[in-house]
Amino acid sequence: MWIKQAHIVGFGQFSQQTFNFVQGLQVVQGLNEAGKTTLHQFLFDMIFGFPQAKGRKINTYEPLDKGPYGGRIQFEVANQLYELERLGRTQTTTTLTAVATGQIFADPEAMLTKLLGPVDRELYLAIFSFDQEALMAIFSLKPDDFAAYLRTLATPGAQDWLDVANQWEKNATTKFGTTKTAHREINQSLAQLKQQQQQLQVTISQQPSLDKLQANAQSLTRRLQSLQQRQAQIQSQMTHQQAQMHLLPVYQRWHKITQQVQAVGKPLDLTVADEAERVRQQLASLDDMMVTTAITKQQVESANDAIEKLEELDQKQAYLTKQQTTAMQAQADVLAKYHWQQLPPLLTDDQKAKLNGQSVKAESTDNKSLIIAAIIGVVILMVTLMTNHIVTGVFLLIICLVFGWWFGQNKNKPTTSTQANHVLPDAYQQMTVTDILSAQNDIKKVNDLLLATNQTFQDQQAMLSELVDVKVSLSWLGEGLSAKDYRSRLMAVHVQQETMGQQQLQRQNLQQTLQTLYQKLGVKDESALRQRRDAQRQVNDLHREADMLAEQLQGADMHELAAQDAIKNQPQSTSENQEILQRIQREKAQVNQQLAEVNVQLQNLQTDTSIENQQQMVANQVTMVNQQLKQYFVDRLGSEWIRQALNAAIIDRLPNLLQQASVLFARLTNNHYQSVQQTKTLLKVVRNDRKVLGVNQLSKGTASQLYVALRLAFVLNVASTLQLPLLIDDAFVDFDDQRRDAMMTVLSELGTDDQQIFYFTGRLVSGDNIMTLTQS
Repeated sequence: MWIKQAHIVGFGQFSQQTFNFVQGLQVVQGLNEAGKTTLHQFLFDMIFGFPQAKGRKINTYEPLDKGPYGGRIQFEVANQLYELERLGRTQTTTTLTAVATGQIFADPEAMLTKLLGPVDRELYLAIFSFDQEALMAIFSLKPDDFAAYLRTLATPGAQDWLDVANQWEKNATTKFGTTKTAHREINQSLAQLKQQQQQLQVTISQQPSLDKLQANAQSLTRRLQSLQQRQAQIQSQMTHQQAQMHLLPVYQRWHKITQQVQAVGKPLDLTVADEAERVRQQLASLDDMMVTTAITKQQVESANDAIEKLEELDQKQAYLTKQQTTAMQAQADVLAKYHWQQLPPLLTDDQKAKLNGQSVKAESTDNKSLIIAAIIGVVILMVTLMTNHIVTGVFLLIICLVFGWWFGQNKNKPTTSTQANHVLPDAYQQMTVTDILSAQNDIKKVNDLLLATNQTFQDQQAMLSELVDVKVSLSWLGEGLSAKDYRSRLMAVHVQQETMGQQQLQRQNLQQTLQTLYQKLGVKDESALRQRRDAQRQVNDLHREADMLAEQLQGADMHELAAQDAIKNQPQSTSENQEILQRIQREKAQVNQQLAEVNVQLQNLQTDTSIENQQQMVANQVTMVNQQLKQYFVDRLGSEWIRQALNAAIIDRLPNLLQQASVLFARLTNNHYQSVQQTKTLLKVVRNDRKVLGVNQLSKGTASQLYVALRLAFVLNVASTLQLPLLIDDAFVDFDDQRRDAMMTVLSELGTDDQQIFYFTGRLVSGDNIMTLTQS
């Protein structure tokens, strides 16, 4: 990582100030209160976040002008430039942007963690940041503990584990001592346990008769159980004999019934019989609900043709009526268009020629004939509406109108052709020549429609006789019905015929199935099946009786009963068994008497609870000792495991670390020291005169140089995986000029394109890449 620029919005004494940094060694110098530590802390907090807590020991660097808190830095990782912005201390708003693409990461902290790798705040402080206080820490350690400190340096975060291991080791040492005279907690518990065990053995040895009494009681108990088993066995035999005598008549009846059932032969298959009865009932039910009709299929087919003809005539009638309506509507539209009371006649060619040269002379017309015809037609239409013959009414209305128009035309017709050529009808009197000539086409269209209406009337008259014949052929379905109603009734007749056919087919199938079942059962008809059922019912009664008898015989020895039934013999006398039972009873009484005497003696011993109390005390003491020893071994093993794990973690890295530290230490001391070595418990250095010295034998300046060499060696050791800026804050205050010059030379060489080093110092130095801070 290379921090290229920092812009502070508000942090400590800085406000709206920008700093540009170089790769390699960046020296930040200035007198006290110039802001070196503030800039150092700003860079660290920008990477790992601002502190949330406040207190006397935590400096949060609140802006002196009480303005905004935070800022932004630009840094480069793997040749990619990023800009990180943090604003606000307690509720910080964090933004991370890839500068080249402008991408703003949705989770900036997660992306920042990815860029930093495994380094967190504590690990960074342990490796990449130190000051004068850290240099002095090398003298606060005892020589025997320096190996542990070096292990912590090689394995950041291990100090916490070493503290835990030391605490566990201390806990184990205070609990148990390895000498015979130790008086620690576990030693005292073990001594007390041994004393309690000895007292228990003395108490047990003072009561030697307890085992004998218990053995005698067990022997008498086993003898008593044996006598009881023998007694129960003989009583069971006697009970069995009596039961056999009682069950013999039951067995004899069961055996007789079984022979009768076997003699009957094959039983009636009740499943097939029930199926035959079900089929017979279906057949009887079908006979009761059989559908009959005298209508033939030929009648249905003829009626279907007639209905289709009726539908065709209805469609034609509707079409003709529609034509008549269209003609009347066209005539009404023309009359309304020219404001005429009736339609005038077409002009002749001479009349049309005269219109171009002279005015029109009106001619009186008489429309009384058309009005009278219209009144008559309306009366006829109302009568037909009342009789539900609307089509006939409309047809007669049209005829009346046509006749009235024709009569009026003939009445007003000029008597001579000369008059017709020179006198125009009265309807044209108020019209212009252009309108008169234009109206001729409309009049012609209406006349053509009226002529077609006359033809329609003739067609309707021709269809009337055909319609009457069709309805006569359908009269057996009903009178005065529509085609839809005729179709519905014919469908009902058709369904009735289909149902009758299906019922007849179903009846034939049922009869055939019934005969098949009768043949399977070996009977001829229903009467024979009923007789077979009665016989089977008697057999079933015998079966049920045999089952009841078998339940009474359940558990009995059937072979023994069969043998007794065969020989007709009685069971032997039970007098011998009764004599044996009496002898067993007398012996049981003696054993019970002896057992009661032994139990009294045992009860007296059991009321003395001294042994049980001592045994419980020993058990409790054993449990407590086990728990104490378990915790002791857990502490010892846990401590040893932590130390072994930390030793294994540095076994590969420590030699290389010491070698690099030796090189750096020699350079920092101008080759006054040759190498850094580690023994089992101590860290030592070898002087150029080959004298080996411990850390406690070094001067403060030399010891600080050793610490810096170890820190820089560790940074070099992890450079292949971690490349983060190294922050050194005024760590070389106690160095003389020679040591400081050597230190600056080493830092300049380590500060390369791959390693950025910030050195904050209060001394003024000369050279490149120096940033000087002044007091504001």
